[in-house]
Amino acid sequence: MNAETYLARLHAPRPSAPTAEALRALTRAHLEQVPFENLEIFRERRCPSLEPEDLFRKVVEEGRGGYCFELNKLFYLLLRELGYDCYCPAARIPYRRPDPRPLSHRTIVVRAEGGRWLCDVGFGGPSPKGAMLLDAGEQVVEGERFSSRTEDGVLTVYRHDPDGVHPLTSFRDAPSPEVDFDVLNGYWGYHPGSVFTQKAVLYRCIPGGILSLKGDEFTVTRQGETVQSRQISGEEELASILRDSFGLALPRAAG
Repeated sequence: MNAETYLARLHAPRPSAPTAEALRALTRAHLEQVPFENLEIFRERRCPSLEPEDLFRKVVEEGRGGYCFELNKLFYLLLRELGYDCYCPAARIPYRRPDPRPLSHRTIVVRAEGGRWLCDVGFGGPSPKGAMLLDAGEQVVEGERFSSRTEDGVLTVYRHDPDGVHPLTSFRDAPSPEVDFDVLNGYWGYHPGSVFTQKAVLYRCIPGGILSLKGDEFTVTRQGETVQSRQISGEEELASILRDSFGLALPRAAG
């Protein structure tokens, strides 16, 4: 792990100490500079490698993004290198789904200055757009309201939407073995029932908002309001969106 090169990718200075303030800045920088994207899975038809050197090459040296099993693993390794006490639980995403949800997500919990922080840089969509203090009750993170509660050893993060409070993600508050993430990555990166094999899914935070691409629909949201939404038609327009909005080149589709 070359921390200095990784920090340069984030446009972030090296913290002088593993403080909560620095953690918040690093998490937000990651969300703005490194997009959530599944193009390796969807277009190139490859399940991503989770080997640290492969992740570093893809995300840092090649300027790509990734999905949760990639981004949250790499960021976790950086945080450890910077002296943070952190661990990665496997999580379920029950958001707006009444049916039981499988384990499908890798997240990060960091202990800093007496508190536990959720620092998830590999979710996108409705997740907190910055570090969330899990011990603080209801709080606002980058203009959106969240809360958390632990019951029977399971920690659930709730998102407070205009139409009510919804469970967003849930996990046992303990580290999961790396081998579990290898198995989950194999399913979500290969299986035809995985959303990531079915369509392109990209997110990137911007000041005051978020950019998203799901299938052929590109959306710009600011202050919780959709300010632009359009259907993308053709490879040329897709390449332009990826380059200008996500900082990515269009990968060649698998033949």
